[in-house]
Amino acid sequence: MKKWLEEAKGSLAEAMEAARIGEIPAHNLYMVAPLIYSKRNNMNNDALVQEMADENEEQVQRDRAYDESSKDQYKFHYVASYLFCFVVAGKIEERKYDEIMEYVTSKMDLFTDDYGLE
Repeated sequence: MKKWLEEAKGSLAEAMEAARIGEIPAHNLYMVAPLIYSKRNNMNNDALVQEMADENEEQVQRDRAYDESSKDQYKFHYVASYLFCFVVAGKIEERKYDEIMEYVTSKMDLFTDDYGLE
């Protein structure tokens, strides 16, 4: 599980850097998850990247429909989207993804109480 924690931390750092330099708004970080996955895993499959993007968009929009303020939880959405790319790519099963997310969220500070203060 430590491997997954390091994977999540490293990819989140890349995404946060993209937000810091203004490439993408923080609340849309999840959108770069497939691109960072592709880069970090030396993958060159545009169709699979698009499938990852579509799956992540659907997942985040479902969360936002349930709770509009969840957009402020951009670190969580990014990490969830990034790790879900491994499911879409067939590298892990969804059950394993759930275990990894539980572990990673217990070890990383992915949530904010400062809604709207970004």
